[in-house]
Amino acid sequence: MTLRILPLLMIGYVVSYIDRINIGFAKLGMEHSFGMSGAAYGFAAGIFFLGYVLAEVPSNIAMARFGARLWLTRIMVTWGVIAGSLAFAGSVEVVYGLRFLLGIAEAGFFPGILLYLTRWYPNAHRPKAVATVMVAIPLASVVGGPLNGWILSTFDGALGLDGWRWIFLLGGVPAVLVGIVFFVAVANRPADARWLTPEQREWLTRTLEAEERDRAAAATPASYRAVFRDRKVMGLCAAYFLLLGGAYPLAYWMPSVIKDVGKGLSSVQIGWLSALPFLLAAICMYVTGRLVRNERSSAPVQIALGVSVVAFTVTAVSLGTPLLALAAICVATMAAQTAKPLFWSLPTAFLAGAGATGGLALINSLGNLAGFVSPFAVGWIQDASGGDDGLSMAVMITANVLAMVVIAGLRAGARRHRPRPEPEPGVPGTAHP
Repeated sequence: MTLRILPLLMIGYVVSYIDRINIGFAKLGMEHSFGMSGAAYGFAAGIFFLGYVLAEVPSNIAMARFGARLWLTRIMVTWGVIAGSLAFAGSVEVVYGLRFLLGIAEAGFFPGILLYLTRWYPNAHRPKAVATVMVAIPLASVVGGPLNGWILSTFDGALGLDGWRWIFLLGGVPAVLVGIVFFVAVANRPADARWLTPEQREWLTRTLEAEERDRAAAATPASYRAVFRDRKVMGLCAAYFLLLGGAYPLAYWMPSVIKDVGKGLSSVQIGWLSALPFLLAAICMYVTGRLVRNERSSAPVQIALGVSVVAFTVTAVSLGTPLLALAAICVATMAAQTAKPLFWSLPTAFLAGAGATGGLALINSLGNLAGFVSPFAVGWIQDASGGDDGLSMAVMITANVLAMVVIAGLRAGARRHRPRPEPEPGVPGTAHP
């Protein structure tokens, strides 16, 4: 399963994340073409998430109806076309509109992946699977940073197009191609997987159905509407919003910060330096996903957030010392990125049925509003402070501190309402598929 499913999901997520964040490098050219201010760029980066939020829950419900094979293909092909269209934007307003449409097109992809994994991986194995797929986030920056820097410098002026336009044009093609591969290779559920033996399909289906019944029997929202009234789901939305508020500015503002701190660097050098923190984050996420044993524990995500707060603070006060600032931002990136898969082990172990379909999409969509708020807040602070990169990092520090507070509150509430466990009958040894 892991060899057949996870690499394809990771490739799709890498492509999606590159298309989402490549505006960070395109900014280096757009600010000359359109005279964009920091706040205008922050709005262009963030308006993607307004469209994303509006379409997220409906998209995940549609995937539950039409199946992952068809719906994930639809998502990838449409976002690839729209991402490529950004290359022909003639004004800032057109960029705003296309980024908004890009958010609508991509909505449902990540929660769709999470929902898909709940239909393949039992509880004990799911944290590893989620962490492995989410390694795609830093890998996208590892690949996208040097690649976009190279495109920006190499293709500038080719066929009469600016380098930043080539970033968008070449970025949209892989999404369409991978979408076609999804349609050919994805199986909707274990029962459709011909590459599993009948015994493996039966064991996996039986195990997943038993866990689904256990989650449904717990106090979880049982319908799409109930999700919007569930306090724990709303708390998880708030926690994820804050967690992403501390992580998204890294992707959108790191190239600009490195350009300011490392004066005289070329676009390619900025690309490689931007990739380093995310490469280390990918390694950290992969290793951490294999060390965490309790998928319901909030301690790992709290530790990651605490480390990020300290590291962001050190980065903010050490920008005058580039090597120390680079080391600190590497640690901050590792911790902030690793907190994401650690967080997702909590709702995937809690939600079931329609509650999972709507709940995962709602948590992801409302949480991703941070992708609009935090880059815009960083841009506003930089404009107001005359470009003070250190002061703008208060956005990341504050968001992560508040995320820790909300998660601690959720944990305390869960302890107060936790039912007394009943003794479990002995379970005979079973073979693993």
